[in-house]
Amino acid sequence: MTINMNSSFPDGDTLNKEQNTTHQMRREARIRDILIDCLGCNEEDITPEKHLVDDLYADSVALIDMVIMISEKFKIEMTEKDFMHINTVKDLYRWTENHFQ
Repeated sequence: MTINMNSSFPDGDTLNKEQNTTHQMRREARIRDILIDCLGCNEEDITPEKHLVDDLYADSVALIDMVIMISEKFKIEMTEKDFMHINTVKDLYRWTENHFQ
């Protein structure tokens, strides 16, 4: 009788992809929480394609609050200059993801 020990366990690449996906989902959830706090919007209003200013009505004070909260929650430095290149929720997800790789 031969037992294939690998059949019930994911390989290293699969495990890393699953961990990365889980971490990404957690980051996105934390970003949504920040947007809800700063903008007063509902979670269902926050989708990747939404423009922070045009669709979610972020004003300059809310944008500064987001920069501060993201910097504090993720322990990464996000400046207002960084934020100038972020227009959509997806841009914000991508920016944080790039700073964790």
